[in-house]
Amino acid sequence: MNHPIRGCRVHSRHTGFTLVELIMVVAILGILTAVAVPKFTDLSSEAEIAAANGIFSAAQAATSTNFAAVQAGRIGATPITDATSLLGAMDGTPTGWSGSGNALTHTGQSGMIYTIAVVQIENATQKANLSKNW
Repeated sequence: MNHPIRGCRVHSRHTGFTLVELIMVVAILGILTAVAVPKFTDLSSEAEIAAANGIFSAAQAATSTNFAAVQAGRIGATPITDATSLLGAMDGTPTGWSGSGNALTHTGQSGMIYTIAVVQIENATQKANLSKNW
């Protein structure tokens, strides 16, 4: 390359990264990975719990709506007594959940089991009560 003032050539010896520079980049990437991976895993489990809490809230809303429909004498409304009637009140089974006996269950990606149970059936004076286990 010609020097802009004198017209002479300037030779550059720097043609790549030094070993120290490469080691520093690898060390920084290692530190970032060590910090980011646990946080990402924690976010995944938090998202599973938030989704399960959303399903639980939907189930509770369904019990209130169903109780009001039964009290109003709506045709086809049946009291919630088990998982099947709860799923009927929820207008179907949420993705990944299944109902059996008095409980809805879901196994998360982490292996954690989420359970929503009908602990008190609906009667003439009280809506069904639900519990969650996670």
